[in-house]
Amino acid sequence: MSTASRAHTAPPGAQPERTALAWRRTSLSVAVGSLVAGRVLEPWLGASVWGATALGLLGALALDRAGARRAVLWAAVVDDAHPDRGPGAPVPAGARTPGGAALGATALAAAVLGVAALVLVLRHAAV
Repeated sequence: MSTASRAHTAPPGAQPERTALAWRRTSLSVAVGSLVAGRVLEPWLGASVWGATALGLLGALALDRAGARRAVLWAAVVDDAHPDRGPGAPVPAGARTPGGAALGATALAAAVLGVAALVLVLRHAAV
């Protein structure tokens, strides 16, 4: 087995620019969703909902920064202009690649918010 086949390789199609744009869209969606939720929920929950809206906006900013960081890390590893650093090429020794922590945190936050929204709707329906 060759050294290249045993080495960790960059995933095919890991274009840093597309990844950064996807994270940017996600962060903008979270920001807009937070603002809309604040506006819609204010009559039921009062002014305290704006605190949660501010947390949502901070979360959107964190997502944007995480996406930018992931793009920079992948750009250092994957470069289609260089055949020795293109998709499927071995990752250079010591290169830092983005882990799944940001993805896991985003999924966990979405699940927690979904459950909280479900509880809110069910409680409102029971009244």
